[in-house]
Amino acid sequence: MLLTTLFAAPLHAQFEDSPTVSGLEIRGNQRVDSSTILYYIKTEVGKPLSRPLVGRDIEQIYSLGQFSDIRVETEPMGDGVKVIYIVEEIPSIGDVTFRGNSNIKTEDLRPLIALKRGATFRDHLIQDSITKLTQHYKEKAYFLAKIDIQHKVNEFGLVDVVIQIQEGEKVKIEEIRFHGNKAFDGDDLEDHMETKSETWLSWFDESGIYKKDTLRIDVLRLESFYHDHGYLKVRIEDPTIEINREEKEIYVDIRIQEGEQYRLGGISVEGDETYTREELLKVVESKKGEIYNATKMREDALRVSELYSEKGYAYADALPRTRLDDENKTVDVEIGVTPGRKVYVGKVEVYGNTRTQDNVIRREFRLKEGELFNSKKLKRSKQRINNLGFFENVKIDTHRGDSPELVDLTTTVTERPTGAVTFGAGFSSVEKVVFNASISQNNLFGTGRSLNLSTDLSARRTNFNFNFTDPRVFDSDISFGVDLFNRRSNFFSFDSRSTGGGLRLGKNLSETDWLGIGYRFEKVKVSDVEPANQTVFLRNGTRTTSRIGPTFIRDTRDDFLNPTQGTRHVVRFEFAGSFLGGADFYKTSYEGSYYTPLIGQLVLALHGEVQFAEDYGGEGLPIFEHYFMGGSNSLRGFTIRQVGPKDRNGDPLGGDQSLLINVELQYPITREFRIFGFYDRGNVYGTGFDVSTTSRTMDPFDMRQSVGGGVRFLSPFGPISLAYGIKLDAVPGDSNAEFHFSAGNAF
Repeated sequence: MLLTTLFAAPLHAQFEDSPTVSGLEIRGNQRVDSSTILYYIKTEVGKPLSRPLVGRDIEQIYSLGQFSDIRVETEPMGDGVKVIYIVEEIPSIGDVTFRGNSNIKTEDLRPLIALKRGATFRDHLIQDSITKLTQHYKEKAYFLAKIDIQHKVNEFGLVDVVIQIQEGEKVKIEEIRFHGNKAFDGDDLEDHMETKSETWLSWFDESGIYKKDTLRIDVLRLESFYHDHGYLKVRIEDPTIEINREEKEIYVDIRIQEGEQYRLGGISVEGDETYTREELLKVVESKKGEIYNATKMREDALRVSELYSEKGYAYADALPRTRLDDENKTVDVEIGVTPGRKVYVGKVEVYGNTRTQDNVIRREFRLKEGELFNSKKLKRSKQRINNLGFFENVKIDTHRGDSPELVDLTTTVTERPTGAVTFGAGFSSVEKVVFNASISQNNLFGTGRSLNLSTDLSARRTNFNFNFTDPRVFDSDISFGVDLFNRRSNFFSFDSRSTGGGLRLGKNLSETDWLGIGYRFEKVKVSDVEPANQTVFLRNGTRTTSRIGPTFIRDTRDDFLNPTQGTRHVVRFEFAGSFLGGADFYKTSYEGSYYTPLIGQLVLALHGEVQFAEDYGGEGLPIFEHYFMGGSNSLRGFTIRQVGPKDRNGDPLGGDQSLLINVELQYPITREFRIFGFYDRGNVYGTGFDVSTTSRTMDPFDMRQSVGGGVRFLSPFGPISLAYGIKLDAVPGDSNAEFHFSAGNAF
């Protein structure tokens, strides 16, 4: 816009006489309303025409950003002149069309550019859009992509834009080349980077894609890796990229100056009267003389601050300060602690529980309002709430309360379905077609109580069960339960039908210990025992059992559904008969589980169980009280027909003793889904016609064994497990392997 061309000659002449403005007119505008333009014009009808004022009008109209040219003319009108503002609008953008993009969707590209329908068209937007689209394609590894943008004015005065894209092929990283590395080879270094060179699996995991921002972060990862191995003065230059356009390959060069390796010299902790120096050093795992590890030292400092937070210092800060001895290549570390002030628990608030009652969550809190803050109790609170099994996610946040001495706790939960009506069918090599159905609610009316009605139907069993449990009677530490059942089972060597019920009472003794006692009465009818197979313990007839017994559980697992560390010990004893009536016998067992993380998320799980039963009335242990083994929750790869003593027909008799060992390697794909491999070893011991695969008394060297794998996942209907076990000691008549399906928790 040139101001020298804005005024016509007649306007110059009339300005000398300062004619009166008789009218105003806007010409040339199509999109911008005349009233909008007139709003910015200060020249007024009835007042003398002013050159400076008209100039300012032109500047105001031009500042709208909608016009490429503005001219002003005048023409006689009455006793004065009409001032005419002639504008030339910048065209708007019409259709914006993408062509040639088959690998990246148009809806992903359109938001990247400012060329949008209805926006004002400007020439610089063309190059800006080319730059942004080209950069986006590079981030997706299309380094050879070409972008061309054409535009033309259509019959409506709008600018139609056509974006033509030649995507080309993805250019992947052929090799990441390290220079100057002596302590670690390239493969070790690349393992600690997110950026990877192309492999034969790149089509699946998209490895080999170059991303500039990711590579920058990888440099920091490499520096951290070196710092964790004592190379505190390492220098890593910005990576350089070499693109071979003919071969469609990228080479990444990373130059490293490792420097010298340092070891940990002296280590000290500077605290206060809260803890002695010796108490603080107990939680420090770094030891003098070992290779300095920056991450480990930060974890040590965190453990020190956690120790203070257990004494109410919620905002304690522990900072490691290092001093390098270049001559001896050592690092002296002093962890300085700033405790801050003691804080107390303010408000405890719960959000997200749409079904579960507040008290069900609050009673699991180990911290109460007004109590001295303790981070250990806070972690335990989250663990207990999570172990209820009612929530997909549990999050506890801390924030300052109404005063500096208070910290409020905000618990946010995401509820998972706890009730289900299920119908299912399956197939087992032993039971053939299996039907099951259940109505269950593990959080009845949001009270934390559980109710279950279930049935299992197959060629070998017909079970009906009713179970009710209140884990916290009146919000106390006492639990109460009722069980009713009607079961029919075919064990091949005999058929049993039992009807009965029981009562359960229990109490939490501590955070990890629980003691319970239960009573059960049942009436059992044994039939289909062939006369030739009848013994003192195996015979047709109806018997009753009346038993009572305690159970002790110590459970330190971090997560009941998917444990990664901790132990679980269960000791049971049952006494039947005598003054209680019915058959005379007793049973005792011990079960132990151990979990520990190995590498990354890989978890080692060990489980063992030993069981022993004996009669004391001279009538023998009833056959229906024998132990049987084989299946998804005991010895996988086997069925009950293949383990323990057998009768003349080769059918299982069970035994009065059993021994089981399970070893698993578990890897979680998600919190609800994990895969596992296993080695199982177990057997049932007792008397029978055929004891060729077992012995009469417990023998840890006489056990069946198998290996296999499977998956476990948490479905809307509860935990589900699928496993396939292969026998390592198959005998004539055995199958080589078995497939197992089960619902419920594993050991």
